[in-house]
Amino acid sequence: MQEKTLTVAEIASIVGGRVIGDKTLEINRVSPLDQATKHDISFLSNPKFEQQLDTTQAGCVLLSDGYTKHPSVTSVLCKDPYLAFALVAQALDNTPLPATEISPTATIHQSAVLGDNVEIAAGVVIGKNCQIGDNVCIGANSYLGEGGIIGDSTIIYANVSIYHGVSIGSFCILHSGVVIGSDGFGYANDAGQWVKIPQSGGVMIGDRVEIGANSCIDRGALNNTIISNGVKIDNLCHIAHNVEVGENTAMAAFTGIAGSAKIGKSCTFSGRSSIIGHLEIAAGTHLTAGTLVNKSNQTAGMFSSGTGAQDNKTWRKNVARFKKLDEMAKRLRQLEKQMSEFQDKNN
Repeated sequence: MQEKTLTVAEIASIVGGRVIGDKTLEINRVSPLDQATKHDISFLSNPKFEQQLDTTQAGCVLLSDGYTKHPSVTSVLCKDPYLAFALVAQALDNTPLPATEISPTATIHQSAVLGDNVEIAAGVVIGKNCQIGDNVCIGANSYLGEGGIIGDSTIIYANVSIYHGVSIGSFCILHSGVVIGSDGFGYANDAGQWVKIPQSGGVMIGDRVEIGANSCIDRGALNNTIISNGVKIDNLCHIAHNVEVGENTAMAAFTGIAGSAKIGKSCTFSGRSSIIGHLEIAAGTHLTAGTLVNKSNQTAGMFSSGTGAQDNKTWRKNVARFKKLDEMAKRLRQLEKQMSEFQDKNN
């Protein structure tokens, strides 16, 4: 991997910041404050790590505009140090692409249309009538089914399976093991036997979408499953048929969304969140880890369900009591009624 280098002045230009110290210092790596060396850049956004500024060996540190205790190392003052850190990390990123040419072992149907500067690794299969945009990079052994569309500058890593009739936008990233457009879970019951319902819809994925390793997005039963612009999906997530996910929503690992649910814009789902089918989730909704959503919400907010970890003995007692919750509620209502009648008699 070829090392990238930026001067502090170039970094300040990228993040829209102001330099205090040596503008000519060369930086070639991002690193935490407590592990950085003289050609590394780090950041401070959480005050609890402020004491590390006194001992850091970083060549440069990204700090908030309002920070007044200037450290002895070169610094760049900016509006949002964490966002600035992300931008610098992008500029210095030297992750190798999954392909550097069109491999002679790739199988590309004669009807497929490839844009300029397309790179396709060994073992890739491109089906009939596919359209691939400019600067697309496809990793080894990936598959694009008939009629598939891939937008400009999208990166697809090794062993990704994209079924027929799937459209993927520009500047997307699909990590290894992703499956897009497999059949949704659709069956009708005939006297105890399941009759498969063909899934005739597709999947439409917008621009700047990233999908983590081994995540699956099912095709629609009739209409398309829709993943809007800017959505970020972690590893091992499942999105069922006909789900619609709004722009810039992010979901962490093991999130599952059942069929025909509609997710609003700018939602965040922590790990192992679960959304029941046919629900509507308001824009700006935030789910904490392990939350099960079983009804729609009309307004944004933070939602949680489940209980925190307990020692097993306490948990067993609480489970036993939970089973009696309905009985206890009935007894409580009866006691409240008796208390009300008693107070009426004595007034």
